[in-house]
Amino acid sequence: MSKAYWGQELMPEALKGVMDYLFDVVGMNRVAATHDVNNPKSGRVMAKAGMKYEGTLRQAGRNIQGVIDEVCYSCIRADRE
Repeated sequence: MSKAYWGQELMPEALKGVMDYLFDVVGMNRVAATHDVNNPKSGRVMAKAGMKYEGTLRQAGRNIQGVIDEVCYSCIRADRE
């Protein structure tokens, strides 16, 4: 997303919409996502959307900087009730 739109709560709302679709239409029981440990703002988006921190997976991912730790968040159907 363009920097001009950062901080306007658009991403948490978009993520909530995707999660609603996955739970209510697709019928999933669990939705999970990860982010680079060096990008904590992505974690804030996930937390604001109702996802819960599950842990940090050491050296589980790769990006242009090399091997990275990934932070895992998830939400289960019961969390929404």
